[in-house]
Amino acid sequence: MKIMKKIDFDTISVVVLEEVKTYTGEEIEPFWAFKMFDIQKDSIIGFNGPMNVKIENMKDLKDIKEEQDIKTPIMSSDALNFIVEHFDNPDLKMIYLRQRILVSIAKDVIENYSGLKLKKSGDDLYFNEKKLSVCIACRGVSSGKIHLGINVKSDFVPTHVSAIGLNDIGLSNVLEIMEDIAVEYANEMSKIERDIRKTLPLF
Repeated sequence: MKIMKKIDFDTISVVVLEEVKTYTGEEIEPFWAFKMFDIQKDSIIGFNGPMNVKIENMKDLKDIKEEQDIKTPIMSSDALNFIVEHFDNPDLKMIYLRQRILVSIAKDVIENYSGLKLKKSGDDLYFNEKKLSVCIACRGVSSGKIHLGINVKSDFVPTHVSAIGLNDIGLSNVLEIMEDIAVEYANEMSKIERDIRKTLPLF
C-alpha cells in the first residue's frame, strides 16, 4: 500500500494512504501499522475504501450476540476508515475516552465542511436519525486500538441499519476531510502530552 502523506508529531504519526483499501477488521489487530508501514510509535492511519467485517473479526460482544445470524454485520461500499494505536499501556477506559475524542473531532470537522448539525450518541454519529459511522475501541497486551468508519456512500449497508453517507449530505471532498480528522486527532494527542509535561504535581 502506498502512503500519500505522512506527518510526524512528537509522539504520534499520521499516515494517509493513497490506495483504496477495504477494512476487514484485521487491521485493528496489534502492530498493524508497524507491520505495514514500519511505524514504531503511536499512530493514526486514514484510508478510503469499503468496510466488510465478518462476524469472526468483530470485537463488540454485544453486537456479536445481536447479529450472530448475519454473516457480514458491518458493511459499506465506500467509507473513510481510521485505525488508531497507542502504546502507553492504556487501560480500556482510556482507549474508550480517546475513541470519544476522535469521534468528537470527526463530528466537528464534518460539521465545519457541511454547515450541518450532526448528532453524537456515544461513539456513533447520526444525521436525521440515520447512522453515519461505526466505531470500536479495544485493548491488547501491548496497545490500545480504535477503528472509526464514516460512510461516504450509504449503499450496501446491512438491511437492518438505516444509514447515511457523506455524499448524501453534499460532501465530495472526502479525502481532505479524512486528512483533517487524522491530523486534528494527532494534534490533540500531542497537546495532551505537552500539557502532562508542564503541569506541577499536587503536594
